[in-house]
Amino acid sequence: MSTNRHAFLGFLVKRLGNRADAEDVLQEFCIRVLARKDQLRDADRMDAWLYAVLRSTLNDHYRKSGRSRRLKDAVALEAQSAAVADDPVEDMDVICKCVKGLVTELRPSDAELIRRIDIDDDDRATVAADLGLKPGTLNVRLHRARAALGDALMAHCGPCCRHGFDDCACPPAGCAHPVEDTDCGDKDTVS
Repeated sequence: MSTNRHAFLGFLVKRLGNRADAEDVLQEFCIRVLARKDQLRDADRMDAWLYAVLRSTLNDHYRKSGRSRRLKDAVALEAQSAAVADDPVEDMDVICKCVKGLVTELRPSDAELIRRIDIDDDDRATVAADLGLKPGTLNVRLHRARAALGDALMAHCGPCCRHGFDDCACPPAGCAHPVEDTDCGDKDTVS
């Protein structure tokens, strides 16, 4: 059994690149072999059966570590996106006047975050404490709320907001500032 263990461990180390992961997979392999010992039909083909179970265990390890890595990457990307979007809107008067009207059309929880953090410039720690959220969770929710607001602005104002909302010149109903001329080809202009 000792020679087989060394052979199995060598097989795993070669594929995984480190002994610690190989030991973990080997342990899972041993558990599977014991659980599936009744599936072995031909004792003469035991080595082939064992390597089939070992490969299956290794593939499951790859899938599990891939999911874990993708999850970590997604969380890091979301946190990074939220950190990039941490700066509150500096001057709401420069930005498209549609923002304040569209905030009310968002989900109430999203609207509250945008209103408190971006418009009223409340302290994030205070908002997180008031809502019973961890700072990271607040950042993710704020990022999603801002994305929803951005989508609402694109749907409401159209292409003039494609490169930023500070030069929006659309005059749709509900906006606080009718404009005489616009470069939005698909919107009506107000004279």
